[in-house]
Amino acid sequence: MFNWYNFNDDLMKDFNWFLYKVNQRSCIQLNYIKGKYESVNRFGENDFGLGVDVEYFHPTITLDDRMRYIATNISQADMDIHNILCNTYISHFYGARGVHQTLTNSRDPKNCFIDFHKILENNQSYIDTIKHNIVISKKEKKPIWGTTELHTSLQTASRNYIRKKNNDPLKKFDTFDMLEWVASFIKNGTNQKLMESKHIKDAYATLKKLDGVGDYFAFHGAASTSVLPQMKYHVDQRFVAPGPGARYLIKRMWPDAPTREYADAIYFLRENADSIGLTDNVYFHPKTFNVWNDKDIPVFEYSHDSLKYYGTEVLSCQFGIYLQIRNNLKACLKRRVSRSDDFNNSTINLEEFMI
Repeated sequence: MFNWYNFNDDLMKDFNWFLYKVNQRSCIQLNYIKGKYESVNRFGENDFGLGVDVEYFHPTITLDDRMRYIATNISQADMDIHNILCNTYISHFYGARGVHQTLTNSRDPKNCFIDFHKILENNQSYIDTIKHNIVISKKEKKPIWGTTELHTSLQTASRNYIRKKNNDPLKKFDTFDMLEWVASFIKNGTNQKLMESKHIKDAYATLKKLDGVGDYFAFHGAASTSVLPQMKYHVDQRFVAPGPGARYLIKRMWPDAPTREYADAIYFLRENADSIGLTDNVYFHPKTFNVWNDKDIPVFEYSHDSLKYYGTEVLSCQFGIYLQIRNNLKACLKRRVSRSDDFNNSTINLEEFMI
């Protein structure tokens, strides 16, 4: 058993500061606390990596705008569980915020969802409409793909699905392919298996079996669907699949740790966050403990008042990325928030998106 208590103390202080600033930024943007956000490191020096527009996913899912949107809008929409699940997948598989509004050319974040049953039924009028919206988005330079994740494997998998389905081995990738591929999850049993899963590791295993999904999208896909109250699994079950950023951090924090035990490093951080200084002076605001639907009913059964297993992996991954880009302004600018919910050619901030 590796001794996780033997960590890089100075790096842990930077880790704590990173969490403090990411949390502070979100709380200021949501008006949970007052104050002006400053992009500085723990020594008070200017820090490109902590810029106000440099995107990092908050470890608390109630402060991750994508997770929040799934929980408060997609999960509450008037559609069946298959459409709810498929619309949840594309939130991450495409990646850009507001992608549903772009694909449907809707200005209503509560009424902008794809009808995957119509795609399965080959409703040509509906399909042509969505494809036209994709053309519009390209002309108006509204992003569909997120900028913080590499979607190549998913794009390839969806293209290959269409090649096989239509017996067209030379077909080139089209943005719409992703929707057809995700629609197939209704028929191939993927959705049913997720609905039957009782642990997040089971949902992960189901998604991992899909071509092109891999560890990253299987883990985050399982987490994204876990915020749906219709599911039986949740993000604080003891299972993680450390991503590249998290692995980079673990290698820096514990150079001698065996790679096969990297998940244990995340468990250690989550279970000892207070005693090792990771959460020193980090204030989790009560308004972030849950999210509420239109009827003021809390979506989650338990309180998000501390780091959870999934959130600790996210935090580790984001900090690992930060360590690699913090001294590179160009790299930091590449991680600026990618949004496709601007229908008035004006900049929309995080607070406006989440309202």
